[in-house]
Amino acid sequence: MDISQNVNVVLYGFLVWLIIAPRLGAERYGDWFLAYMSALLFSLIASSEIMMVKPVAFFFTVGGVFAFCYVLARSMVMIRIRK
Repeated sequence: MDISQNVNVVLYGFLVWLIIAPRLGAERYGDWFLAYMSALLFSLIASSEIMMVKPVAFFFTVGGVFAFCYVLARSMVMIRIRK
């Protein structure tokens, strides 16, 4: 179960979870973010249970964890340029 063999699955997971992520300007962003976070948590728990049988599901969810960290960083860091 080497990660170098499953890099493309991690990348696919990152892209899919990034598309699912709530947008910053959404009306109920907090509710959407909570749903996104809990869906990722349940997916990670479920895929860790079947990791020995289907490691692809686990690596897909690892890509989702990277997407979650990216969404957190994107919402925390705001760069504003004022003239």
